[in-house]
Amino acid sequence: MATRIRLIYSKRGGACFVPHIALAQMFSRSASRAGLTLSMTQGFTPRAKISFGPELPAGVVALNEPVDIFIEDVPNDIARRMNDSLPEGFAISQTIFPPEDSPSLGKICKAAEYLIRNTQGINLTPHAEEFYAESVIMSENLDGWTRIIISDPAQNPIGGFIRRMKEGGVIAGWHDVNAVRVAVGGYDGVKRSVGL
Repeated sequence: MATRIRLIYSKRGGACFVPHIALAQMFSRSASRAGLTLSMTQGFTPRAKISFGPELPAGVVALNEPVDIFIEDVPNDIARRMNDSLPEGFAISQTIFPPEDSPSLGKICKAAEYLIRNTQGINLTPHAEEFYAESVIMSENLDGWTRIIISDPAQNPIGGFIRRMKEGGVIAGWHDVNAVRVAVGGYDGVKRSVGL
C-alpha cells in the first residue's frame, strides 16, 4: 500500500525559473534517482501520484512549497535521498506524514504569504492592497518589501498582480520586481503567518 508523504521544499536561484508544469516530471525523476518506488495512477496512461500546492509563476522564489508524493516503501532518510537527487536550487526542508483521511493540498492551501519588492524603490503595498481587495488577510511594508497574506492563492495568483502593475505603468515588467512566496497553507491569526 502506498504512503502519502508531504515534502516541504524551496526553489531558489535559477530553480525559480522551472515552470510549474515541469515540476511533476522533475520530482518523479528525482524520486527514481533517489531509489524510491512511486505509486502510479490507474488507466491507459499511468503517471506518478504527485500533487502540488497552488501554481507559482516561473521567476518567483519559493521558500516553503508543499508536494505530496505517494511511495511504496518509505526509507528513513527520504529527505536526504531527495536532496541528493533534486536539481540545484531545490531543497527539501521538512517531511510530513499526513493522516490517511487528511484533505488534499488543494483543500488546505487557503492562504499564501508573499514578499514583493520593486527594484526601483516604488512602494507596492497600496497597489497590492487595491488589487487583492477583500482577499487581503494582512499587509505591511517592511523596509521596501511588501509583505502580504492573501486568501485563496489558486484564485489570486501573484502573476495577475504583476500584470496589472505593468498594465497600469507602475512597473515595466517582471524584471522590475523581486517576488518570494514565503509559504502556502492555512493562516494562523496569532502568529500572523501562513503554514501547514
